[in-house]
Amino acid sequence: MYNNIGKKIKGLAKATFIIVTVICVLAGIGLMLSDEDLIAIGILTMIICPLIAWISSWVLYGFGELVDKVCDIELNTRGANIPVAPVQQTPVSAVSKLDELREKGLITDAEYQQALAKQQH
Repeated sequence: MYNNIGKKIKGLAKATFIIVTVICVLAGIGLMLSDEDLIAIGILTMIICPLIAWISSWVLYGFGELVDKVCDIELNTRGANIPVAPVQQTPVSAVSKLDELREKGLITDAEYQQALAKQQH
C-alpha cells in the first residue's frame, strides 16, 4: 500500500488533472447549452479551468518526483541490503566501498583522496 508512494502521488496528480479537465469541459458545454448569454463564459470555462488544473497539478506531481528522488538517493547511498546500524569495516572493504562510491559519481576525487587518507591513519 505504501510502496512506490512517489509514483502513486504522480499518478494521482495526472488522474486529478484528467478528472478536473473533463468536469470543466462538461461544465462549459452545459453553460453554453443553458443560455445564449453564457456562451462566452462556457468557452472560457473550457479553456481557463483545464489550464489552471494543469498548472496546479505541477505541485502535486513535483512532490511525487521529490519523493521518488529521495528514495533513489537513499538506495544509492545506503544500499538496499546494507543494515542501517553502522558496522566496523576492514580497511580493504572500506576502500572497495569508496571505489564504488567514486565510480557511481557519488563522491568526488578529492573526497575519495581525503577518505583514503583517513583510512590509513
